[in-house]
Amino acid sequence: MTEHAAVIFIFFFLAEYASIILICIFTTALYLGGYLLDLNFFNMMYMYVIEYIDYEYYINIVNNANNNNLLFSPLEEGMLYGLILGIKTCFMIFVFIWIRASFPRIRFDQLMSYCWIVLLPLVLAIIILIPCIIYSCGILPTNIMLF
Repeated sequence: MTEHAAVIFIFFFLAEYASIILICIFTTALYLGGYLLDLNFFNMMYMYVIEYIDYEYYINIVNNANNNNLLFSPLEEGMLYGLILGIKTCFMIFVFIWIRASFPRIRFDQLMSYCWIVLLPLVLAIIILIPCIIYSCGILPTNIMLF
């Protein structure tokens, strides 16, 4: 990579990693809740513990629950949401690169034959079989058109 002609090769690598980052951002936004952080699970565990340790403190928390504002300004809120999205995206990038590095690379002709011989018939079978199974089991009403 020390030659001047390797700059184009470096741009291919950078474009590949940029696409990995973009895919992970989309995955985080679509499937992992994006910038939202659901703390209800941890909050409920905390409330159960507090209820058994100090019941009066628990009652005070429950009575004052509507008056608590954790985020006071839009700047703090935006920074927190950006941090949450960044942490989730970094986790997805780590998983993506880890899985990519764990499996051996497949030659292109092997990949194409696998896709045409195995994956395409499997996908077509799923596309045809799943609606037939749903329709025959009576999950959908009979007046709904599947196709």
